[in-house]
Amino acid sequence: MRKKYWGISRIDSSNTHGWYVRIYADKGVFCSKLFSDGVYGGKNKALKNAIVFRDHNKMVSELNKKDSRAGSQRPFFEKPPKNNTSGVVGVNEVKTISRGRNVHYFQSTWSENGKGRTKKYYVTSDRTRDEAFELAVDYRKQKEEELRQHWFKEPTS
Repeated sequence: MRKKYWGISRIDSSNTHGWYVRIYADKGVFCSKLFSDGVYGGKNKALKNAIVFRDHNKMVSELNKKDSRAGSQRPFFEKPPKNNTSGVVGVNEVKTISRGRNVHYFQSTWSENGKGRTKKYYVTSDRTRDEAFELAVDYRKQKEEELRQHWFKEPTS
């Protein structure tokens, strides 16, 4: 395969036909994605999308390596871990007892400058469980957008 296709592999199996992209950073795979021929309108269009994805995320990977403020941790996950019960990445529900009282809240989580951050929305007599959940989801989306703008901005000359 030509050098222009580094990090991109072709998959042709009985059920899968497409281009698989892997971007590596210091500690293994930084991100990966399959560009299916069927979804992207054919083999050539899928390859073009795979190359754009690879080149864009390679830049992010390099920023991750060079930006000492970011450390080696990505700012947020895009897929939920196996133990996610809320159904929303970066939002979890907490029920605990603190100082003899029941405490119930949803929290948004993300990473800034390599450090984990959270914002909590408590379920109270004035805020229902659904309202607390929606506030946490909205805040998480806001943080993702802020981090995307920081991480994916075009380099300045």
